[in-house]
Amino acid sequence: MSISKKERRFSIWIGIAIGVAISSMLVRYALHHKSERAKERPGNYKSLTCASDGSAFDPIPEEILQYIPHGIVVFFENNQTTQKKSWVIETAGSFRSERLFILAQEIPSISGGKSSSEFLFHRSSELYLLPRKNASINDFEKVINSDDFRIIGTNSSSGEWILQVKNFSPHALRKSIKQIEEIKTHIAEVRLIPWKPIRQ
Repeated sequence: MSISKKERRFSIWIGIAIGVAISSMLVRYALHHKSERAKERPGNYKSLTCASDGSAFDPIPEEILQYIPHGIVVFFENNQTTQKKSWVIETAGSFRSERLFILAQEIPSISGGKSSSEFLFHRSSELYLLPRKNASINDFEKVINSDDFRIIGTNSSSGEWILQVKNFSPHALRKSIKQIEEIKTHIAEVRLIPWKPIRQ
């Protein structure tokens, strides 16, 4: 017994609806499973121990949590001289391509007799380099250590080179900036890449 065209079309739509529902359920399960695994990883916010070496970190301020609610603390630095606190946080995006290392900094300030804090966010594993006129990426790559640095692209709007940094703890990042700034024949300016948090 053959089915009519209308019945065949209806069956196809039912099949598509079931397929979409199952796919959606599998994606939700995968994301939930990933979230649960992240909670058990060293460096999760409740552990108060860095994923890199097990050293302690201060609790994440609420102002940072609202922008990066789920993440892994890889490095932490409490600069006693400036009172600046820095957390390098691996974001826990839904997909591998969303994986970023964010430098979140709390900088204390006093205004009108009241103390408050400013919070800054930057990408911690890349830097923007402003090349000097006629500078060549190929020539620049010959003078940097390829084990520590790698040019991964160019900012299309500013013309700055994007430098990937292998060691990006707060201390190592400052050291890398100073090291690249000294290559004055090729580089006019080095700066951190701002990261604009998306409110949850």
